[in-house]
Amino acid sequence: MSGEGQRLGEMLRSARESRGLDRARIERDTRIRERYLSALERGAYDELPGDVYARGFLRTYATYLGIDPDAMVALYRIETRAPAVERAGTIARRRLGGTPQPRAFALAPGAVAAAILTVLVGALVAYLAYQLITFARTPELRVLEPAGDVSGHRESSIVIRGVTAPNARVSVSGLAENPSVVADAEGRFSVRVELLPGSNLVTLSALDPRTTRRSPEVTRRIEVIGADDAGESRRPPSAQPSSARPSSAQPSSAQQG
Repeated sequence: MSGEGQRLGEMLRSARESRGLDRARIERDTRIRERYLSALERGAYDELPGDVYARGFLRTYATYLGIDPDAMVALYRIETRAPAVERAGTIARRRLGGTPQPRAFALAPGAVAAAILTVLVGALVAYLAYQLITFARTPELRVLEPAGDVSGHRESSIVIRGVTAPNARVSVSGLAENPSVVADAEGRFSVRVELLPGSNLVTLSALDPRTTRRSPEVTRRIEVIGADDAGESRRPPSAQPSSARPSSAQPSSAQQG
């Protein structure tokens, strides 16, 4: 495995360990098998089902860990391109009649210094590009529960759970009471909202404290069946209020007189 591949695997593993996550939990959350997550961290791409799947797994895994997925895919392409070039060179040498004899060479001190300077400049540019992409990125907001709109809800409140940027503040709008909550270090949040009978349009958004950027809004429509509506639907057709029943009392003798 090349140095770039080791760098990619180390970035994934370091991000996972810094958040205190294990691969079994990530498998449950992302639906990516643990052995594929391990292969990504080790750079063992020959254990993955294919290049398209590998890039898809890498994007999902990087997004889950809060790492820029485009930067990770770029590193993956660099890593997988180098072995392919080496294999092509080996095949070409074999077809030409054997491996060429190594030749002794010496590097001038100026060439060594220029090479070191080039590597340092390239590393600095890559770091600055990564920081720029990170701070220009819009935070993600995913609502996991409820997965979609809800109809026939019989309670006056509902708990909404989801995932966003670590420590982001998730705000609710569109209701009579609009609570807010801060996500944990892994980006998970849970907030209970109070509902009114009828249609409730719940709108959520997240503010990333690192970049001060706000996520796109996510909405859920909750149709609430009120207690009165539920009682009327369960009342037998023959049941009537006591005030509507005719009085069985007979008129008194004084009234008859």
